[in-house]
Amino acid sequence: MSGFLNVKAPPGMGTVHRATLDALARYGPRRAGMTQIARLADTNRPYLYRNWASRDALVREVTRRELKRLLSVARDVMEPLPSRCLGALIVVRAARLVREHPVVRTMARTCPELVHTAILTPRTDWHLMAWEWLRNHVTVHLAAGAEQDRATLAVLTTALPYALTPPVGSSDPAERARIDARLNTAVHSCLSAPHPCTDC
Repeated sequence: MSGFLNVKAPPGMGTVHRATLDALARYGPRRAGMTQIARLADTNRPYLYRNWASRDALVREVTRRELKRLLSVARDVMEPLPSRCLGALIVVRAARLVREHPVVRTMARTCPELVHTAILTPRTDWHLMAWEWLRNHVTVHLAAGAEQDRATLAVLTTALPYALTPPVGSSDPAERARIDARLNTAVHSCLSAPHPCTDC
């Protein structure tokens, strides 16, 4: 019986997800493998492969979930603003959360070509998730169809470089404010709202 006391329980999904994000932030997307993830989750590779078909499947699941979380946090705005101003504000918040995320910082430093691919390739899981989020929360006030699609594409194309290119001095509050202000102005323009805007 005493032998059973030494058996380690497998980690929960939350532990594996956090370990995956930590591995991506430490080693970058190319070098973060199942070995590093298993070590950080305090488990082993066979356990990971029993639950995920591949390292790419695990990374895809974890990063999609993390992007969904960040986009949800970005929408947590209490300010009563007109829809276009509110839309611009949550885009600015979302871009900042993504830009300052440890995984994005490491990706931009170690694999800049992946950043460019993320900006230029419109059919990735993450790109489509951002598209749907914008349609549901930023351009929702526009008539469905061509008008909404044009505005959504304009906002997404404008915001992606702000989200995926961490600035050198991002810890400087003044620099952060300048970046946010530039993006806010650009998103107002995409939504056909004048800027400076008297409503926000």
